[in-house]
Amino acid sequence: MVARRLNSKGSKRMSEPTLIEQTRADLAAIDTELAALDTAKAAAIRTAASFATWKADFDAKQAERERLAALVDAIEAEDAAAKVAADAAALRQRHADRKAANEKLASRIQADLKKANAILLALVRDVAEAAAEDAAVNAALPDDLEALVPADVLARTRAGLARKDLATERVWLWTLADTGMLIGDQDSVTDCGEGRGRIGTGAYTKLCRLALFEQTEYHPAAPAERPQSLWQMRLPQPDGPRFAYDGTRCNYPAAVLAELARDAIASEPRERPVEIELHLVPTVDEVVA
Repeated sequence: MVARRLNSKGSKRMSEPTLIEQTRADLAAIDTELAALDTAKAAAIRTAASFATWKADFDAKQAERERLAALVDAIEAEDAAAKVAADAAALRQRHADRKAANEKLASRIQADLKKANAILLALVRDVAEAAAEDAAVNAALPDDLEALVPADVLARTRAGLARKDLATERVWLWTLADTGMLIGDQDSVTDCGEGRGRIGTGAYTKLCRLALFEQTEYHPAAPAERPQSLWQMRLPQPDGPRFAYDGTRCNYPAAVLAELARDAIASEPRERPVEIELHLVPTVDEVVA
């Protein structure tokens, strides 16, 4: 990590080199000096004294280079080990944080599902009872009364949309002269003038003519969308792996009320079953053997 310091006024000084950066710089400088000594060797060998001086300098710098290279390797190994340790510590902290967060979320799941299920189960019951009453009333209606629309349908049906014209203009377009059929690729027609043209080549040439069309840009009509019955939802248990309510196979109000009754009974606390198993006890002779 690059060290940073603040002066008395709080301004940052220029970043100081790290130990590994300084060591690498010293190693590069030694390599430069050794290269210069290698060049100077030819002149140093002229006399014993100059060569002795050169040799002592070369050996000292060579030893220093060996030391710096070993130091670089040692620092890099230490940094790598420190990074591994830091990553391991960070992972352990992340694991601890996630474990605590999951325990907190699990408590929230139980609490929020209990609240949501209490609201939704009451709503499902009311919708089923209302649908049963609507069906009974509609079955006895006289001709001058409209059938009741279930509350679920009133609340959740998406109304249909009528077509809506946006803009209208008249345009000249190429058509086949013999059939009047509109040509899809208008740019493929060769204009021959006076509202005439041709398309294709050779024996496949077709005569064309311009025709006036009224072009309208519009939003298309959209049909109404009737919702699936509200009671066909599934509600997960807040403290178990199953469903507190499963209405996926309920097609009528009576089936919904029966399912609610079964779920209420199933949610009541029950004693754990007790079972018995037998294991043959070995005799004394068998144990000794």
